[in-house]
This record gives sequence, C-alpha cells and structure tokens, in this order.
Amino acid sequence: MVAQVDVTDKSQLAQLISNIKSPAPPALPPLRGIIHAAGVLDDGVLQNMSWEQFTNVVHPKVIGAWNLHDLTQDCPLDFFVLFSSATALLGSPGQGNHVAANVFLDALAHYRQSIGKPGLSINWGIWSDVGSAAERNADKEMQLKGINAIAPQDGIDLFAKLLQSPAPQIGVLPINWSLFLQQGINSPFFADFTQTRYIASLHTASSYITSLQNAKPSERRHLLEIHLRTQISQILGFQPDEIDAEQGFFDLGMDSLTSVELKNRLQKSLGVSLSSTVIFDRPNLNALLDYLVEEMGLENDEVEQKPVETETESEELSEDEIADLLAQELMDIERGKES
Repeated sequence: MVAQVDVTDKSQLAQLISNIKSPAPPALPPLRGIIHAAGVLDDGVLQNMSWEQFTNVVHPKVIGAWNLHDLTQDCPLDFFVLFSSATALLGSPGQGNHVAANVFLDALAHYRQSIGKPGLSINWGIWSDVGSAAERNADKEMQLKGINAIAPQDGIDLFAKLLQSPAPQIGVLPINWSLFLQQGINSPFFADFTQTRYIASLHTASSYITSLQNAKPSERRHLLEIHLRTQISQILGFQPDEIDAEQGFFDLGMDSLTSVELKNRLQKSLGVSLSSTVIFDRPNLNALLDYLVEEMGLENDEVEQKPVETETESEELSEDEIADLLAQELMDIERGKES
C-alpha cells in the first residue's frame, strides 16, 4: 500500500497507522518495521538563518521521528531505523539546522534502546548518483576533503547488514583520515587521531621546508607559488593552473570559513604563524605570495624552519572573531556592489 502523508502531522500519521492495523479489507500484515528517511535541506550561516529555514529542516526529522515513535508504542517492531547524517558527527558549515535535526535522531535511537525498544540511527555519508547532495555535486566537493561517496548498491547491501546490528548508532562513510584531518579540524571527537596527525604534519612541513632550503633563492618563490596553488585548488575545486594570480580569493568562490581553512593549511604545511585575517589582508594569490616570501625569508640564503604547532596549540577562532570575519566579508561584498 502506498500512502502520502505529512509525517509532521500527527493526525494524518495516526490515521495511516490505524488503517494498517485495521482488520477491515484489505487486511494488511502487521506493522513490523519503520525506516524514517524524510529530510530536506535549507542551508545558511546560522546567524543569518531565519526561523523558517531552521524549522523547514528540523521538523521533518524531529517531529516526524517523534510522531513515529509515539504512535507505534504498542507495535512489536523488529526495527526502527532513523536516517541521520555524518554531519551530526563531523559538523558541516552552513548546515547548523541539518546537524541539529540529525543529532536529535541519534539521541532518539539511544533513548529507544534504553527503554527496551528497537532503535538504530545511521549517520550516512554522501551517496553518489542519488539524493540532494549528489544533485548539488557535493560529493565531488567532499572528495577533495577526503570523504568519498557511497555507491548506491554498496549502501543498500550495507543497510541490510546494519539491520542486524545491536548498536543504537553507526556512522557510515568512506573516509581518508589522513586527508580529512588536514582541514584544520580541532575537536575532542578526533582525539584518537591527534598524535598520528601531529606526526604527519611535522613530516609534511619538515619535508616541504627542506625542499625550500635546498632550492636556490631564485627558485623558492616559484616553489611556494606551486604550493599555494595546490592548497587553494584543493579547497575550491579548481585545477592549480586555473587560478588567476590577480583575481580576488572571494571572487574565486572562497568564503570566511574556507579562508580559515586555507590559513590553517598554510600554518601546518609551512610552519608559520598567520593572523586570522591574513586571507582578507592579502586577498589574491600574488599578494599572499609576496607576504609569505618576506615572512619566511625565502630570498635569503637560509630559510628558517619554525616548529610546527600541534593541533591543541594552533589558533582557533572565537565566535566573535568568526562574526568579525563574516561582517568584513559582507562589507567587501557591499563595496563591490556600490562600485
């Protein structure tokens, strides 16, 4: 039987479940399992997000899941599956509403198991070919950050296995941890990877600075430019040679969050300490290159290798600093419009 109801409308959903339970023809088998996969996206920076944007995303997951939970208390279910997202584990800039909704699903699965009922929340990563993420080419963007897409058939096969799992919550995403942890991420959630990451960052920075030390002073600027192009292209999804050295970073598609990501990458790979506004103050490739050449003394005979900061020592932006960055970007945009 196919029925279309608003999962956030408890009366509609109650009527549907009543129809399933009804002995009147056509008699249906008993309800034995639920898969809650409803979800919509309405992205935006949290401080600029309207309440409508927030509820558009939260209600289908939160209210819908709770209605399903509440209306099936007397059903002997074999499974109660909630389709959550890996964003609830990893975070996702511009998707605070989506993250909050999925964290609720995770908590509900734990709660159901605590009261003796089946519950499983799956923190799915991006699927290839199908879904809103694939439609927006988000799968290609995430690949640059070390997170690969799940092939539909692989996902279906894995889902069948997960139905047999006793765990209340399972994250599913193909991830390259080494690449992913180069994104300037600092969270206790990744504590087990911190030491490995620190050693890798030391090795990467040391190797690159050694190559600069061994190069002729006349070649160092070119080597650094290649490095900058590589880092920027990985963040923005361009080929390194497609970046116009005089075009503004924000005209290329960079925003406040990705500018922080670029700053963090450069700090780790070059072993230098950079200000929070360095990308705003040097807003194109040539300007940033000039600054780093001088800062690192690349035109001298010797290049000083500074110690690479650990993750706990690296600079983190406060909420006020992030707000200042966003405000500065908005002012730059307005100035561009006026000119």
